[in-house]
Amino acid sequence: MNDRLPEIAPTSGPTRNGEESLVARARSGEPEALGTLFVTHATATRRLLRSVLGPDDELDDLVQEVFLQVHRSIRGFRGDSGFSTWLHRLTVNTAVSHLRSRARRRSRLEAAPPAATPASPGPAPDERASAREMLRRLYAILEEMPIKRRVAFTLFELEGLSLERLADVLGVSIQAAKSRVFFARRELLARAAADPLLAALKEEIES
Repeated sequence: MNDRLPEIAPTSGPTRNGEESLVARARSGEPEALGTLFVTHATATRRLLRSVLGPDDELDDLVQEVFLQVHRSIRGFRGDSGFSTWLHRLTVNTAVSHLRSRARRRSRLEAAPPAATPASPGPAPDERASAREMLRRLYAILEEMPIKRRVAFTLFELEGLSLERLADVLGVSIQAAKSRVFFARRELLARAAADPLLAALKEEIES
């Protein structure tokens, strides 16, 4: 099977019935249908990847990887859950694989002699810089978190999935999904309490 995604001009998103038709056509091997699914869902897929991974230079490549998996696996999609839920699972699995790969690369780098530590920066020059620094510190904490908790937290808190949808996407019970979010929040709040820049985020999570 050709693994290159078809090129197609952007179109407006299909209705639910229209998407079901697109999925059926993609399952039958119609490349234009797969291309339309890609155009429709690529932006949301990239956003989901970024929520789980944080800033990453490989995001666009990972979006392509997700849809190559769709291309390879769509014939086996049985429709037991909605297409968007199935796509979320593929996206999360891709993100988890990338997190593990990134952790291995980080372990190799940490084995090398450490670079000189720069002096602590002064106050951020503007709100945008402050927001970027807060995001960096948030993902620095998430980077140390067990992957299962990190994924559950980002999908629930940043992507706004309900516990029911989260459990469906992760393939676990609602109680297991709730537990992962709880322990991730507890760990994040404990770490954020010592960082004044993350105080606003701490208040938002606690509210």
